[in-house]
This record gives sequence, structure tokens and C-alpha cells, in this order.
Amino acid sequence: MDRPQIKGTGYAFATSALWGATGIWVALLTVLPVSSTLLFRFVTATVLLVPALLLSGGIRKPTRDGYGAGALLVAYYLFATIGFYFSNVVSVSLLVSTSPFFVMLIRVCRREALRGQEMVGGILAFTGVLVLIAGGAAATAGRLPALGNVCGLGAALTMALYSLIGPRLQGQGWTVVLISCLLGALISLPFSVPTLTLPDWPQWGLFAGLALFSTLAPGYLYPLACQRITPTAATVIRLSTPFFTAFFAWLILEQTLGLHHLLGAPLMLAGVYLTLPRSAV
Repeated sequence: MDRPQIKGTGYAFATSALWGATGIWVALLTVLPVSSTLLFRFVTATVLLVPALLLSGGIRKPTRDGYGAGALLVAYYLFATIGFYFSNVVSVSLLVSTSPFFVMLIRVCRREALRGQEMVGGILAFTGVLVLIAGGAAATAGRLPALGNVCGLGAALTMALYSLIGPRLQGQGWTVVLISCLLGALISLPFSVPTLTLPDWPQWGLFAGLALFSTLAPGYLYPLACQRITPTAATVIRLSTPFFTAFFAWLILEQTLGLHHLLGAPLMLAGVYLTLPRSAV
């Protein structure tokens, strides 16, 4: 493995760890209404991103695909945040990681031919999702795990659609992130007004951490990883995200894995791995 590949692998694992922490930030902010959490996540990310873009001259006029990608990315952020808010963070992280499975389903809808291992992978991933959702519904009390899990799958679907547009976004990456943050704030504002709760100083720190380390930094590092290794290899490494989430949840939230995690996660991750295209590796 040469130096660029080593760097790319490091960027991919760093991205996986930072994305794995997303649910932890959100879980620590559940004392706020979910609408306020959404609004201030987008506002904080925008406030931190705009000056950096202005100083670097990085704001570019969005293309048509850029606007579409921004809309998909804000949908991803909305689904993921709501999912982490209402359900077990490890479960949602696992569900979000099924985006390659949804890419495969989109290919089926386009009537593209699938190889045998891809079909086996799809069956394994679907079985793992069922185990995880069924077990999580019984294990998560006092919350809305069904809503959280559905939103986790919604995040996986929107990320799958976003990944299909990705190759057409040359030089548009940060512009797309900015569009998603501004659009997310606009969408969240009317829902947050009736129950708007301003964060205290420690909570502002959590929002800053969520914006910097689990929104902006991964958005910068992941394309670098894809440039130095292949996008497929970066996606394989991204499957480690739930393991980082589980570690952070145990370390910070004192959450342990349930039987449904131990049974569903291997099926799901193995299935997702098999659905990845091999020609790009």
C-alpha cells in the first residue's frame, strides 16, 4: 500500500469515526425538542461553514445537480437526526449503513442485472434489518423506536440517491453542504417556533461539536478518501461506522448492545458488503 492509499484509508476511518459520533451528539441533546435540535444543528453548521468558504473562495455557483444533491443531503440530515433522537443510536447507525442495499434496489427498479452474490447479500441485509427492527421495538421503552428506525432507513435511502448523483458533483461538494444547511434551517424553522427552546452554553458546545466533527469534517474528509482509494473501498470502510457508534455509546451513554444487535448486525453488514460492486475495487 503506497502513501496516498495509506492516507486515503486513514481519511476513510476518520470519517467513519466522526459519522459514528453523530448519534451521540444528538442523544445528548434530546433534552431539547427535536425541532429545536434540527434547527440549531443546521444554523450552527451554516454559521461555521460560511466564513470558512468566504475566506477560501470556495463558494461556487450551484449546478442543477448541485441543487438536487443539496435537497437529498438535507433529507439525509433530517432523517438521521430524527432517527437518532427517537431510537437507539446503534440501531439507527446500522440502519443508515444499509445505503448500498438501497443502491442495489434502485438498480433492480431500473431492471439492471444482479449477480448471485448481490442477491444473497440483499436477502441477508433485509433479514438483518428485520431482526434489528423487531428486537429494537421491544428493547426501547419510553421513546418512539418505530419512528426512529423508519427515519434511519429513510436516511439510508436518501444517501443511496445522493451517492448516485455524487460523480456529477465535481467541485460542488462544499456548495452542496451549504445548500443543505440553509435549506434545513428554512425547513426546520416553522416547526420549531411553537416549542422553540434556546440551548444553554453547554448545549451550544454540543451543537458546535455536531456541526464541526460530525457534519463538516466528514464532508471534507470523505471525498479525499474516495480520491486516494476507490469509492467502493471507502464504502467498505464506512461499514465500520456502527462499531464506532457502539463504542461511543458504551463509553459516553453507558449503553450496551442488545441481543437484536448481536444477531442483526452481522447479517446486515455482511449483506451490505456483498451488495457492493466488485469491479470498482
